[in-house]
Amino acid sequence: MNKNVKTVLLTLATTVAIGVPLAGYAFAQTTPANQSQNQQDNDTEQNDDQTPAYKGSIQLPQGKGGAEIPDAQEQAQLQVLAKITPDQAKQAALAVVPGTVTSVKLGDENGNLVYEVVIGKVDVKVDAGNGKVLHQDTAGDENEQGGEQGETD
Repeated sequence: MNKNVKTVLLTLATTVAIGVPLAGYAFAQTTPANQSQNQQDNDTEQNDDQTPAYKGSIQLPQGKGGAEIPDAQEQAQLQVLAKITPDQAKQAALAVVPGTVTSVKLGDENGNLVYEVVIGKVDVKVDAGNGKVLHQDTAGDENEQGGEQGETD
C-alpha cells in the first residue's frame, strides 16, 4: 500500500508540474473578446485616417514595381482603363460643386482609379469607371466632406 501511495503522489506531482505551466501558457495566448474588439476599433480608427472611406468601381493593382513611370506615360496607361472621359468627369464634378474647374487629372487614389477635379479650393474625386462623385474636400481642410454624393440610380 505504501508503494501505491508513492505512485499516486508521484503521478499527481508530475501532472501538476506539467499541467500548470501549460494552462498558464494557454491562458496567456487567449484574449478576452472585449479587449480584442477594442484593438479592432483602434485599428479601424487608424485606417480611417490613412485611407479614403470610398471605393471606386475600377481597382488598380497594388505594389507597382520597377522604375518610376513619367507622368504623361502614366496618364496614358490609366486613360486606357478609364471608362469615362476627363470632360465627363468635369461635368459630374460641376453638378455637385459649382464653379470654375482649374484642373482634371486621372490618378490612383489608394488603389481606386479616379479623376481628381479641382474646382476653386474644392477637390472632387470622380469614379473613372462610372462617373459618380465619390468624395469631395476643401484643400487643406482636415474635416473631409463627401461620401456617395451626386449618385443617381
